[in-house]
Amino acid sequence: MASGRQHQRSSAPVTGAASVRRSRDEGVSQPQHGGFKQALKSSAMTMATYPVGNSMPLWIRLGALGLTLGLVLFMGLSTLQLNNSASADEDSEGRALLAAAQLTAARAETRLTAGRMALDAAALHLAARPDDPLTATEQGLKLSRGAALSVTVIRDGAVAATSGSDEASLVLRAGRDGTGTGLVTLNSRLTPQPRPYIVSRAGNLAVVARLNGELASPVANCLSVLVDAGGVIVASSEEKLIGQDIKDALDVSYNQLRARADSRDLIQGARDGAGFVKLASAPQGDGLIAVAGLPTQQFYSSSANWIKGLIFVGGPLLIGALFGVLLVFQARKSQSDALQFRANEQRYRLAVEAARCGIWDWDLEQDLIYMSDVTGVMLGWGGGGVATTGEFVNRVAPEHRADVMKALDTARLKGAFDVSFRVPNAEGKSIWVDVRGQSVGARTQLGFMRLNGVALDVSDERMAQSRAQRAEARLLDAINSVSDAFVLWDRRHRLLMWNTTFGETFGVDARFLRVGTPRELIDQVMQIAIRRHQPAPDARDGVYEAELNNGRWIQISESRTLEGGRVLTGTDITAVKVQEEFRRRNEEELQALVQKLEQARQQQMILARKYEMAKIRAEAANHAKSEFLANMSHELRTPLNAINGFSEIMATEMFGPLGHARYKEYAGDILGSGQHLLSLINDILDMSKIEAGKMSLRFEPVSLDEVIEDTLRLVRQRAEKAGLKMRVHMPQLPEIEADFRALKQILLNLLTNAIKFTPQNGTVTVSAAMTDANVHITVADTGIGIAARDMERLAKPFEQIENQFSKTREGTGLGLALTKSLIEMHHGRLEIDSSEGQGTTVNVILPIHQNGQAVRDEDDAAAA
Repeated sequence: MASGRQHQRSSAPVTGAASVRRSRDEGVSQPQHGGFKQALKSSAMTMATYPVGNSMPLWIRLGALGLTLGLVLFMGLSTLQLNNSASADEDSEGRALLAAAQLTAARAETRLTAGRMALDAAALHLAARPDDPLTATEQGLKLSRGAALSVTVIRDGAVAATSGSDEASLVLRAGRDGTGTGLVTLNSRLTPQPRPYIVSRAGNLAVVARLNGELASPVANCLSVLVDAGGVIVASSEEKLIGQDIKDALDVSYNQLRARADSRDLIQGARDGAGFVKLASAPQGDGLIAVAGLPTQQFYSSSANWIKGLIFVGGPLLIGALFGVLLVFQARKSQSDALQFRANEQRYRLAVEAARCGIWDWDLEQDLIYMSDVTGVMLGWGGGGVATTGEFVNRVAPEHRADVMKALDTARLKGAFDVSFRVPNAEGKSIWVDVRGQSVGARTQLGFMRLNGVALDVSDERMAQSRAQRAEARLLDAINSVSDAFVLWDRRHRLLMWNTTFGETFGVDARFLRVGTPRELIDQVMQIAIRRHQPAPDARDGVYEAELNNGRWIQISESRTLEGGRVLTGTDITAVKVQEEFRRRNEEELQALVQKLEQARQQQMILARKYEMAKIRAEAANHAKSEFLANMSHELRTPLNAINGFSEIMATEMFGPLGHARYKEYAGDILGSGQHLLSLINDILDMSKIEAGKMSLRFEPVSLDEVIEDTLRLVRQRAEKAGLKMRVHMPQLPEIEADFRALKQILLNLLTNAIKFTPQNGTVTVSAAMTDANVHITVADTGIGIAARDMERLAKPFEQIENQFSKTREGTGLGLALTKSLIEMHHGRLEIDSSEGQGTTVNVILPIHQNGQAVRDEDDAAAA
């Protein structure tokens, strides 16, 4: 330690009194690193910074060598890359080829501009008339002037309208995958040749245009291609190249073409089985590159250029490797000498730092303190060094500085130094440090002038002590805040802890509630307040109930602690006792009520038997009614057919004129009334058959398109006469197993109701969709709608919803009931959604195959 101090003195002006004064004048708080650090031979010097020689460390030399060799390697690879280039200005054919590429770029730009104009026109039309997508696609296709082969509008993931021919699956994929700014090429199993598309998207609406991928070559025998930013050929004079990667098609990369497009140079490419091609490229917007190519002789050989590159790069690499070996060999001898020293130093340092112990040496004569790294870190300097006594004390919290100076004066007199203080840091936190030491050397007239010792970080111990004190305070607060009485006895049966509720509950005077009071005395005072006690209802050990003199009931529980003490708690159960009394009275009243209920149950059983008999009679009457209606319908229909036939002969004047014109008009009225009556009788007959269980359906494969087309043919004239618009949205659907006549009757009833209850200028829409196992047929109108209070009466026989509009319409109320019954016989489901004044939407859900499972499974999933 003395040698360290002597070295510190000899290294002026770094340390000593002059340096300390300079530190104070300059406001420097960092301790001076010097003799003590060298005396301890600190291990801060690591292998990475240990010098190889007298001038430069090894890692710097190796880094410089590696950087130089890397630069040489980069230059060589760049030279190889640039070799595959030819100037277009020095080659007449190259100039023509470059002009062809620029012309191709201009033509492609014109085609893309026309395609985007078509998309913009379609989008503007949809914004103005969203319900007319077909006109939008036709206008877009017309404005493209041949640049687009098809224009499609996609709404909510489905094709709304298409102009031109295209595959629906490719259009949907383009609408989903398109970026909105560039080109996308897609193909499918049905269309193996990729097709280019551009997309315009807004919300749930997308407009897709398929571009013409063929490029006309501006030069004879010239290959023209258009490459996107991903390196994919999106247009070409040879259709088979569309969709291929440019690297696979012409053996060049997109980046190489981009570099030649900027420099106006040519590049050599190759085609499978077609030899080499000379390529010229021209840039275009959105990262597109137009390329023109002609067959050529080979003017670039990668193998020959690689040999030149290896010679150019390999020579410097070999020389650098030899130089590196020499540097490593030179460094090993110097490093081996330092390894033993560092190993010994590392063991000493680890032993000290593992104990979180710092070392210090205080020279009171020079007013300097020498600190190790751990000590410096504790005091907030970040490392060891030398500091004055004033700087050391300034690191201590202000409230502890006087204690440090007092301990220092005591150590000067007695030779022992022991003090604890808090050291705040820049983050606002603090650590606690214990500093202990002894005097070194003989005592002088002024006392001991040199101290040596250790510094320990005791923050964890201080924090643990503080947490224990806070925990004890919280425990006392918690015990006093509970409403139950609490008392704790130690293993010698002396009072240790209690709360105020305990004294108030048992009337224990505060003079007895002191730590150390014997339990016998407290028990005697408690017995005065207890009138009587009894075991707990559940007979638990250590638990009993006590009635106090003031009428309160307390449940007293006593248990043993781990240290052998006893814990007694008292819970007020007065409310429980009062409740038990009420419960006893209620049980007596409940017993009487049970007897009355038993009598009522007997009467209910008698009424149930009567109800069962009445139900059987009602069902028999209903069955007889259905049989009667079925028979009567047959009897009525026979003469009605004759009336309709003869009235039709008279109305058409088949056998000559009737004479007066009114006779013909009256015959027409008779025919219309008879046909209306016949349809009502048919509905009654069908409803009677269903209720009587005599209706049978013939299931066979049925095409929905055919059924809907036949139905629309019957009602289209009626809708036009009523001033309504009929719309149909039918995707391609598979055949389903159904009864053709019944399915046609279902759609006819729904469309008739929609036309009947829709005012003039309204719209009736028929649409369909398919799920995994079901088909959904929807009939929607913009009519008068149905009030919520009338929804429950729908689809019941002979029920009609009356309002000002429907009072003028004829009907018996059997159409919707018959429709629902026919749907259920198909194992389907009828759903009606309507708002008064806003229209009605009827959804018919039918299974594709008549196994009766698909619709029911959907119901179960909805219920879950």
